Amino acid sequence: MLTEYEKKALAEIDDFFKQPEDGALGRLSRFFFKPVELLAERVVPDAVLEGAGDAIEGMLKSVATLSDKTVTTSQVLQEARRLGIGASTVGDLKGHDLEHLDNLSKAVASQNALIAMIEGGGCGLGGLALLAADIPLLFGVAFRVVRLVGCAYGIEPAATGEKVIAFKIFEITAGGTRDRYGALLEIEALKDELDGLDSQERAEKAAVLAGLIVSREGVKRLVAFLARRKLAQMIPLAGAAVGAGFNYMFVSDVAETARQVYRKRFLDEKVRGQAEPLPKA
Repeated sequence: MLTEYEKKALAEIDDFFKQPEDGALGRLSRFFFKPVELLAERVVPDAVLEGAGDAIEGMLKSVATLSDKTVTTSQVLQEARRLGIGASTVGDLKGHDLEHLDNLSKAVASQNALIAMIEGGGCGLGGLALLAADIPLLFGVAFRVVRLVGCAYGIEPAATGEKVIAFKIFEITAGGTRDRYGALLEIEALKDELDGLDSQERAEKAAVLAGLIVSREGVKRLVAFLARRKLAQMIPLAGAAVGAGFNYMFVSDVAETARQVYRKRFLDEKVRGQAEPLPKA
């Protein structure tokens, strides 16, 4: 039922989520950002770090809501047409081969990573003065890229519950979890649970989850992780490079996690749709 490309994609997805270490962002930050992070910790008081963490945690939910307002399916459909993928609606994309949708999702991810890089470099030039603006902008781009990557695989972003699933995807990368396969299973279980509810129950469940998910321990790890590295932008001359490089890697890593989650979902739905009913006794 699956093409050779799709079978290979399943193996890639499995490898991605079963890797014991964190993603590219975590690996690169250990080598590239660690010296800058240590220096920042020496020159920045703990009280400043704690205050920044509280502020970041408080803005997460509102930033997720605001970033949704910048997500329009026309952006993805326009890019699809540029790549020769015919689709009048996001749902039409589900009728295309995975290989074509992979190309579309990569294009969407690349565009948003560049936006984050430019934004981070500009804010990095301003040091601490622009740090307060940089972090919510980065979160906005990161949430946005998850939703747009989902669109590339035929997921309607306005569907009830999709925002919660997108936040869970964001958390896999940004929250620093080491059990990414377990997190993937949680996302699939959440989707199955929401799919089993009627429209009103689904909306109520999604609303409750949206209110709880911001307080998860993974988000707190994100706050500490991001605050220390972004505060390195205070260092003279290094701020622009740190801001641009970190933002690019952060959004790229979030986008890649989203790509793998939605690839898996696309293939799962394809298999279910092609499965023949069992013969009658």
